Amino acid sequence: MNKFLESVNFRHACKLFDENKKIPQESFEEILEVGRLAPSSFGMEPTRLLVVRSDEAKKALRPLCWDQPQITTASEVVVFKSLQSDLVPPSEYAKNNTLRRKMDLSSYKAFCERLGSYLKGRGFTDGNIAHWSALQAYIMATYMVSYASYLKIDTCYIEGFDKDLVEKLYGLDSFKEQVSLIVCFGYRAKAQQPRYRISLDELVEYK
Repeated sequence: MNKFLESVNFRHACKLFDENKKIPQESFEEILEVGRLAPSSFGMEPTRLLVVRSDEAKKALRPLCWDQPQITTASEVVVFKSLQSDLVPPSEYAKNNTLRRKMDLSSYKAFCERLGSYLKGRGFTDGNIAHWSALQAYIMATYMVSYASYLKIDTCYIEGFDKDLVEKLYGLDSFKEQVSLIVCFGYRAKAQQPRYRISLDELVEYK
């Protein structure tokens, strides 16, 4: 089995971390860098990361996450924030994103038309832009979790949280950005439980 598949088999939803074992700063910065380099639709890079590191900050967050122990036992807790209103073209964010890639203003206009048509065609307009921006956060999180597993660092996706209260805790303007996901990183406190998956034959269909 190759090293990457080994890391995939190593990964599991770690429900309890060893709170006395911390991730080396260099390793965690590599995980963050992998997130920075992850792809995003149209290269819009709508995801921002909030690292919840102090004990006090973790204790404040835990009750808003169904009191899950992962929040306070993990070495690092990362809140994935997603931009919303600024993603709808035309916007200063879209303009700056285009110019940063050494494109001129005429290219920006064409970019806005393509992105606008895409969002409309997929139904990602108005309030539904939140769904599209959340998808980008999940792409980034998957890259980070996969690399963490390669480093033998455990993780747990946290989707069970009170979105409104978490956004209020961090003073977010919910029109401009939202909390899409929380991921915990650390080292397991107990052995991994058996994992069950459907067979490849059941999963895959060829035409």
